[in-house]
Amino acid sequence: MARPKAAEQPATIKMQNAFWELLEEKPYAKITVSDVTRVSELNRTAFYYHYTNITELADDAIASIYQDQDIIGYVTRLIRQPDDIDFRNEYTRFIDIPRYLTSAHRISLITGPHGSTSLSKQLREFVIDIWLDLIGLDRQNLNPGQRLVLEFASNGVLGVLSNATAIFNADGAQWIARTGLPETVSHLINSIIDITDDVTPGQAAPTLEPHLSPNGRNA
Repeated sequence: MARPKAAEQPATIKMQNAFWELLEEKPYAKITVSDVTRVSELNRTAFYYHYTNITELADDAIASIYQDQDIIGYVTRLIRQPDDIDFRNEYTRFIDIPRYLTSAHRISLITGPHGSTSLSKQLREFVIDIWLDLIGLDRQNLNPGQRLVLEFASNGVLGVLSNATAIFNADGAQWIARTGLPETVSHLINSIIDITDDVTPGQAAPTLEPHLSPNGRNA
């Protein structure tokens, strides 16, 4: 059997690239194994050798974004105290990195109209984990107030990321830097440390119920 050429992409990379190409064309729920094999020019045997289903392929493709140090750096800088770093210069520097722009575009696909609740939730959990690690809090020990602030801030950031294609360019970088967004997010997330669950005598803290989507299903 002939050995693969050194320059040839591994099958997994071909299928991951096919996944992103398809996600740009159609909703995540409508992507099929046949679609992936067609776009990647691989057969079904190759697909099932590496993945059980589309969900596993999606997880693998998205994991590569979460390992991107530039994306991690961006999320990290969002909650640094304003006097810790010149965020405006750092932000505009990011847009000159081709790999970062590719990851940013793929994030916009996850959170855009072709994404899904599960993909967006996975991205939100990624953002929250980075923030909690930086401010030194354990997710399991958060009180209801802290959870609400995290939910609010992370959903807001996902809203920004869903427009990554439009704002992650030279003009967009300058605009978002002038909005004061970095400072606002930084103060909000860092305030979580000081949020306590102290309540008046006889008043119980609220129990947070799972968020329901408009169709009544758990998001």
